[in-house]
Amino acid sequence: MVEKPGSHQALKIIEDQLPSPGPGQVQVQVKACGINFADIAVRLGLYRAAKGLYPLTPGLEFSGIVMDTGDGVDEFSKGDRVFGVTRFGGYTSCINCPAHQLWQMPEEWGFEKGATFPVVYLTAYHALHKVGHVTTSDKVLVHSAAGGVGTAALHLLRINGNYSAGVVGSAHKVEAATRAGADVVIDKNSQALWARVEEISPDGWDLILDANGASTLKESYKHLCPTGRLVIYGFASMFSPSGKKNLAKLIWYYLKTPRFSPFELTTDNKTVSGFNLIYLFDKVEPFRRIMETLLRWDAKGLLPPMPITTYPFEEVGRAHKELESGQTVGKLVLIE
Repeated sequence: MVEKPGSHQALKIIEDQLPSPGPGQVQVQVKACGINFADIAVRLGLYRAAKGLYPLTPGLEFSGIVMDTGDGVDEFSKGDRVFGVTRFGGYTSCINCPAHQLWQMPEEWGFEKGATFPVVYLTAYHALHKVGHVTTSDKVLVHSAAGGVGTAALHLLRINGNYSAGVVGSAHKVEAATRAGADVVIDKNSQALWARVEEISPDGWDLILDANGASTLKESYKHLCPTGRLVIYGFASMFSPSGKKNLAKLIWYYLKTPRFSPFELTTDNKTVSGFNLIYLFDKVEPFRRIMETLLRWDAKGLLPPMPITTYPFEEVGRAHKELESGQTVGKLVLIE
């Protein structure tokens, strides 16, 4: 629970009573919970979707075992292994979740995979196919290519047959991005990022996925080709490795964030789009269709394993700290 936004110490374990599931809900004993940058924003009080909701339990995705069902729920039974998404509340031992935000977990999956699958793959698919309108001939640049969404995006781009370049921030992430499917990987810590980007594709890029924010947005836009699309789904560079809200840094990054003029967009013939997955949870049918596609691809062996690092539930603060460090690869997950 985050009673009041703050540093890692703001995350406190509490004991509470969970009511019986209401109509349309399923009560799940949580075995694992995925960790996302959105959880850090919630902890710091920077997530607009969480405004006015404190005290608040973070967590957008989880897996576990069905304990009970509410009225009107026929597709799940006690004992089912499930995974799902929730608009907060995942960092818990038991949760009541709307049935339409749950899926039966494939028999071969462990709870760690179930808890780390939905957010990154739904985000990556939505970014590429629904917002970015990717076609097989597109050259695609993926920032944060060794992170959860970046890895998922590279997996999906390989399925789609695209040429892709992944950008990482340190040498130890190059291999992970290569395994995920990037045709070329740029280590911006040891290479001149934008010079290398231009070298790889002198005519620009058809699609760029950027979750960094102010540190790369301006140059990402500049390196689009005509008809190119820039898709924004995060602002990770605004966070501080200290785990505290750095007001001076936030103001500086806010002022540095580019403003895109409609006149320039029209003249340059480029598109800038942004989205936040949590505001799309109510789009039930489209997202269930996307998940059906993802599960079908996974069953065919088209999605390589996602690197996963596990943490005991009680060490959530350490998990947040390591995610904020920018040194992790793939997904982080809390387990009981």
